Amino acid sequence: MKKGLLGSTALVGAAALMAGAAGAAGAAEAPTWKLTGNANFQLYYVDQDLDVYTKTAGSPASVIIASSVGSYTNPQNVQDHGWYFGVDEAELQLNVSGTADNGLNYGFKIEINANTTDGTVADEVRLQLSGGWGTLQMGDEDGVEDMMNFGGEDLMGATGGFDGDFDDVLLRTTKFTKAGTLGGSNVTLAFHAPSYPTIAGDTGDATKITYYSPRFSGFQVGASITPQPGLSGDNFKKDGLYENHIGLGANYDNSFGDLRIRASAVYSTASSVYSTALEDISAWSVGGIVGWGPVSVGANYTDNGESGQLTGSGMESSYWDVAASFETGPLYLSAGYFASTFDYGQMAPVEGTFETIALTADYTMAPGLGVYAEIDLISDEPVGGLAPFLNNDVTLFIMGANISF
Repeated sequence: MKKGLLGSTALVGAAALMAGAAGAAGAAEAPTWKLTGNANFQLYYVDQDLDVYTKTAGSPASVIIASSVGSYTNPQNVQDHGWYFGVDEAELQLNVSGTADNGLNYGFKIEINANTTDGTVADEVRLQLSGGWGTLQMGDEDGVEDMMNFGGEDLMGATGGFDGDFDDVLLRTTKFTKAGTLGGSNVTLAFHAPSYPTIAGDTGDATKITYYSPRFSGFQVGASITPQPGLSGDNFKKDGLYENHIGLGANYDNSFGDLRIRASAVYSTASSVYSTALEDISAWSVGGIVGWGPVSVGANYTDNGESGQLTGSGMESSYWDVAASFETGPLYLSAGYFASTFDYGQMAPVEGTFETIALTADYTMAPGLGVYAEIDLISDEPVGGLAPFLNNDVTLFIMGANISF
């Protein structure tokens, strides 16, 4: 913990020194604010195999993958409906910014979830300082392992396709229980092929300090330090399964006429508090997007290695994706493919897989008013051929409307 604290202090001190030499003095500007927001309404239609199995089984079924390892349990949720209404997102964002006499830009952002089914009120809260030396963010905000990474997911429209809202209705076999793992207590892990293009150890909105360099000839680097990954607000004081997360990133973004090229490489690492039970986080990702006029193509590959898995088990995961988009006037179309694998290592001679084919369409009807639709075809095989009754084939259709300002 001390090492992470010293690193954070040094970063703040360096930024303060750079802020003092931000550039030529100019007229200060008092802070001003801007309020933005959006809300949506969605219709879901889903057809999947696991809802039938769950309803007829009567109770969740467990599969012993190895007698000395633990049990793999199917979901306890039952879906009696094949279609649903939902408000997946409603939020307000307040941005405040000002300028000091020495040219230092300063401000803060507060993002508030307004969804009636979301228990979290403040989603992101962070301060920001910037100048010719770069940008420093302090607070509850995404880290560079997410913000600096490019991939096919950046091109998907509607709810996000394979990076969207399919999890609102998807049933998965998600729970694995290992007895006596942490100090004699049971630990429940989600070990299966990733369903989202999210690098292992992604800190989300956990409280952190992040630095982004200025962009030179298209190139930029960044780093994030998060003492307690996964914890934000007053929870930053609590101990979790990991500590001292570091996110490192470098990317390139430049345009040459109608040609735009983006490329990225990021790294995510954190120390396991229970190193004898859970592996440290160590994952990397590379991706890129090439656009020419209205057409763009993007791809990403991420190797999570053994991050967060049972120590010595040899379990590891990875994923890749590819997508293309086309935009003309008010219409935006995209198509993408996501595939991930989970190697069970010493547990079983099988491999779990998760695949999604997504098609999306967005149409802007008026300034701030849009409608959209997407189709997601999902194949989820958590333990390969070992337990075929846990596999899930899903056809999902989502359509919705969004208003933003």
